[in-house]
Amino acid sequence: MSILRLTALKQFLIVFSVFALSSCGGDEKTSASTAPSGAPAPAPVSALRRLFAPAPNISSTVTTFNGNRSNYTITNTSSGYTVKDNVGTDGTVNLDATTQQLVFKDVSVNLQIASLASSIAASDLNAIIELYISYFNRVPDANGLAYWINQFKSGVSIDKIGESFYIAAIQDAALTGYAPNANNVDFVTNVYRNVLSRTPPDKAGLDYWTAGLANGTVTRGIVVRSMLIATHGYAGDPVYGWVNSLFENKVSVAKNFAIQQGLTYLRTEDSITKGMALASTVTPTDTSIANGLIQALVGFQSSNANAPTPAQASRFLAQVSFGANNAEINSLTSSSYSAWIDKQFAMPQKLHRTYMETQAAGFINGLKDLSQNNFFESFWQQAIKGDDQLRQRVTFALSQIFVVSFQDSNVANYPRGVASYYDTLGANAFGNFRNLLEAVSLHPMMGTYLTSLRNQKESGTQVPDENYAREVMQLFTIGLYQLNQDGTYVLSGGKPVETYGIPDITGLAKVFTGWSWAGPDKSDTRFFGGNADANREWLPMQSYPKYHSVSAKTFLGVTIPAQSPANPEASLKIALDTLFNHPNVGPFIGKQLIQRLVTSNPSPQYISRVAAAFNNNGSGVRGDMRAVVKAILLDNEARNDTTLAFANTGKLREPVLRLANWMRAFNVVSTSGRFLMTSTDDPLSGLAETPMRSQTVFNFYRPGYVPPNSGIANAGLVSPEMQITGETSVVGYLNFMRDVIPNGTGSSRDVKADYTNLIALAATPDQLIDQLNLTLMANQMSNGLRSQILTAVNSVTIPTNNTANADAAKKNRVYLSVFLTMASPEYLVQK
Repeated sequence: MSILRLTALKQFLIVFSVFALSSCGGDEKTSASTAPSGAPAPAPVSALRRLFAPAPNISSTVTTFNGNRSNYTITNTSSGYTVKDNVGTDGTVNLDATTQQLVFKDVSVNLQIASLASSIAASDLNAIIELYISYFNRVPDANGLAYWINQFKSGVSIDKIGESFYIAAIQDAALTGYAPNANNVDFVTNVYRNVLSRTPPDKAGLDYWTAGLANGTVTRGIVVRSMLIATHGYAGDPVYGWVNSLFENKVSVAKNFAIQQGLTYLRTEDSITKGMALASTVTPTDTSIANGLIQALVGFQSSNANAPTPAQASRFLAQVSFGANNAEINSLTSSSYSAWIDKQFAMPQKLHRTYMETQAAGFINGLKDLSQNNFFESFWQQAIKGDDQLRQRVTFALSQIFVVSFQDSNVANYPRGVASYYDTLGANAFGNFRNLLEAVSLHPMMGTYLTSLRNQKESGTQVPDENYAREVMQLFTIGLYQLNQDGTYVLSGGKPVETYGIPDITGLAKVFTGWSWAGPDKSDTRFFGGNADANREWLPMQSYPKYHSVSAKTFLGVTIPAQSPANPEASLKIALDTLFNHPNVGPFIGKQLIQRLVTSNPSPQYISRVAAAFNNNGSGVRGDMRAVVKAILLDNEARNDTTLAFANTGKLREPVLRLANWMRAFNVVSTSGRFLMTSTDDPLSGLAETPMRSQTVFNFYRPGYVPPNSGIANAGLVSPEMQITGETSVVGYLNFMRDVIPNGTGSSRDVKADYTNLIALAATPDQLIDQLNLTLMANQMSNGLRSQILTAVNSVTIPTNNTANADAAKKNRVYLSVFLTMASPEYLVQK
């Protein structure tokens, strides 16, 4: 047994004796092959399933299938193509090289576009693709791109093609935004937006181009081409280089969609609207959302060799979600870890703030009637029922690093603001850490919690508030001591080297002066909280130069020179860039995310590998959270089953995760549909933990906490979650779950489990326990624990002469087995 489990066992044995153990209130897989004409007919396969399903429709150049593109694997062969249906009844279809198009229920695949695209110069291909972005701000579809490539090859100029694009734009005015009677101002404004990402255009430029169009010295095609030249001219520019980067990233996504994947939506409307939607997700530094959506459209097939076993899938899901259930386990065992993560990256976010506002709309006093409980409702809804489980789990982890808490009386006044703050963490969970850091720094709830809101420059005896400056270094970015990439301390004279001192705090505090509530003006009244904007609790804080320090700001070896006039935005950018680029950030943040998701005591090598992913995602990008998350979850220490035997493997499941595991494993249902959850703070009758209710900025527990006088301490290990584990909280957890498992939780027992499948296994306790072992413990239950639970369950006799009593006994067997499993140290330590 691991040291973590031994320590947990000691805690639970203190109080466990107060509980009487018995008083706890084939689908057929098939494949088929459609042979070319003249080949032997394939053997009949799954005839009953295929009886009423039409076969793929094969012609000389086009083959039509019955499912979505994501259901199929397309493979190039020496003689043509093989298309395999991984989900439905189309089987495996072999096609010769004359096939040009594959048509699925959602998209078609142009098999010739790659060859056609390579038949013209790369610069000309880019020019055609750029027209799609310039006129429509969308990625091209493969068939449309193929048409225009052929037109170009037949002698139609790029400018003429551009004119044709404009005609098409006004024909689909409702979709493209071009009015049928669009004037020159409308046209130039659209091109400025699509090409230069500038809205509205500068007056001089607008006047110049509209005059040229009016007098005929330029055409619309020339306007577009000129702006494209200007865009590319920004390449490498320290200020406006992002304009070119954004445009080139859109071109890159366009090539992936239309050329590499050969995709065309079946409806013209979808090609326009969904093509625009893809382009809208692209940023100057990130194409991952768009490419993730494309990958989701194509499918996430993986080889069977990469597919995890059910036990491995359950263990993985315990790390990446709020808990495993049968549906997720079954899905993952036919996929792969990496494919699952990629699919999760593409999942859209659902805002907690939207839920809060929807609820407020039905209240007598509107937003004023919102409370913390409304946020808890939304939290549990998404944590348990959300499809984006990886975002849910990573966001929860980030909320325990970038802490804001309802326990603060000022923050508690803004429940919608806290919901928005949590949304901010979720929105940046798969983005770039630099953006996350800025979004956190400017959120009014962080400003309220760590008192950077209304922070004023030095004046007389008044000095800037140092609270946020201290914590943004100590807790959010670099920590107290300089780190090597593997998370070990940099030493000098045998002692750790500090990362910052009091002068650094003082200098950095000046950066965070002059920031306060958002609103339509920057008046003194608004700065100090008067004339409140209706949305100020969630809009990013805005700068008030009058209150920003203009003196030199020195910290971490950087000096921001004295300013005249004050420039809060410039100060903030330099400060956050300095923090972001500090070598400590990768190992400091990486280790904490490993601790929250996988194990409390990662090896230095594990930390180093994750820090390396933070430093460079493989494409030269620093701070890519997707790369960090993947590095954490796919690392050998997270995935290799041999690590289960190591003493330092695993982490204590914190109470919120235990309750979430129960909810997801047993498919809870909310009677109200709202998940009427309230605070679970009370350590004796609750969980000693409620989301977003940490008592301090240091979270519910510190990442380096060592339980005193324990085997963990003697082994030189840490166990953060043990900081909220004691006799009181152990009793509280056992009392809480003993009540919740049979009766449900939340206001009026709103949230109840569905044990239907388990009750069906109650008469065969071996199978019942095997099921719990898989979903709750990833098949890690020891023979000793299994035997103990089995003995207890068998002690509950199922009567044979009374149906009602028999049903009650079966339920009691289920309640007992679930309780004993979730009370065991083997479950409490996630490995």
